[in-house]
Amino acid sequence: MIFGFKTLPIRSSPEAQKFRPRPGLWLPAAAVCIIVILIGTLIVNLQARDIEAQHEVDLLVQASAVRARLSREINKVLYLTSGLSSYLAVRHNNLQRTEVEAILAALYRDSPHIRNFGIAVGYRVTYVHPLKGNEKAIGLYYPDLKDQWPAIERTVETGQPSLTGPLKLVQGGTGFIYRVPIFINDKYWGLLSSVIDAESLLSGALNDNSASGLVLAIRSKDRAGALGAVFSGEAALFDDSTAHLFEVDVPGGKWIIALRSTEAQGHGVLLLLHGLVWLLALTLGWSALVVLTQRAKLTQLALFDPLTKLPNRLLADDRISLALSGLHRGSSRTCLLLFIDLDGFKLINDRYGHKAGDAALQSAASRAKAAVRDIDTVSRWGGDEFIVFMENVDRSKLDEIVGKIRNTIEMPITFGTHELKVGASIGSVFAPGDGITLDELVRKADERMYADKASRRAVR
Repeated sequence: MIFGFKTLPIRSSPEAQKFRPRPGLWLPAAAVCIIVILIGTLIVNLQARDIEAQHEVDLLVQASAVRARLSREINKVLYLTSGLSSYLAVRHNNLQRTEVEAILAALYRDSPHIRNFGIAVGYRVTYVHPLKGNEKAIGLYYPDLKDQWPAIERTVETGQPSLTGPLKLVQGGTGFIYRVPIFINDKYWGLLSSVIDAESLLSGALNDNSASGLVLAIRSKDRAGALGAVFSGEAALFDDSTAHLFEVDVPGGKWIIALRSTEAQGHGVLLLLHGLVWLLALTLGWSALVVLTQRAKLTQLALFDPLTKLPNRLLADDRISLALSGLHRGSSRTCLLLFIDLDGFKLINDRYGHKAGDAALQSAASRAKAAVRDIDTVSRWGGDEFIVFMENVDRSKLDEIVGKIRNTIEMPITFGTHELKVGASIGSVFAPGDGITLDELVRKADERMYADKASRRAVR
């Protein structure tokens, strides 16, 4: 069988047996067949790569959607406890059981995935809602829970909320537990726990995966990097070379998701190309080359600045908006956005020409990128303006980060026989404190950049 066509036996006749083609005619025919086969194989391989690349893009888009849905369902649960923890911190000396139970009942009605709430004074569970079905949790002393106590102890020691599980519950069944330590005057007072129904949470986030042709598995990873057991899907998916891994931030660690598509990757198209290769090989080869080349060029022009090779505004907007979508006001996660404007850039352009200006822009771009982490986004916003976006940033490190970027950019630049130098005016904002959308953050950062520029001029 050649390219999907079955070769049939030729019935010989006395007349046919007498005919023997001359050897000189076989060589060009064989050469033509070999050339067509080679070119056809190349075309099929190129098309297969293109289909695979498109499949990768589609899978990444689906993965982003899964991550967004999962983050949304988790945030629905976690934001409810922020107000309650503040209430307990204020009213810790005058707690009224009826009032506490009324608040817990109201929160419970608005929580689609919550199995029960619990409040421990010290390390002993004092309040539980609803009580029915959770009676065994009342009076529970956390140090007695050998399997859960290490995680509880780490949560109290770090002072940071944590999401663990799924765990076996003393009242029966399994669930995730979101714990928020409460401190009064920097001293540990108690623990607020939200027991989340694992099946409800995961089905709410992943209910349409089968329709989209995806299989996935989820496991946890704590702050120390230790991997937990797989709690959704098949563990073997994490060893599948065709599966993609990505992470979702949760309090106290991350969830790692392995994702693979079950849809066919254009096998029918490839079989059709095999069948038509002898007729369409040259045309398809040339078309595939043109299409792939133009697609790569268009992708590069659409998403990256051609001068600095940094992400342009379109790509930066997409990356930053995706990161901000997981935040809400009062979130414990903090993102930093820096708006950078180059001082003295116009003077370089006017004095030394546009090539010198281009060299200054390229130098500033590469230096800004080298001054931050690999996971941070550095983009050219327009002209001589740049944006730096960093996730999970400690506010106390702001001056150190800004100083490092500024000092790096302001180092002298050698251009031919000239030594160029640009300054960097920088405005900084934090999300969600200064805003929750990219437009809000850029506007405030731009204002603070001009204030920084004015103060630097005053010093000079």
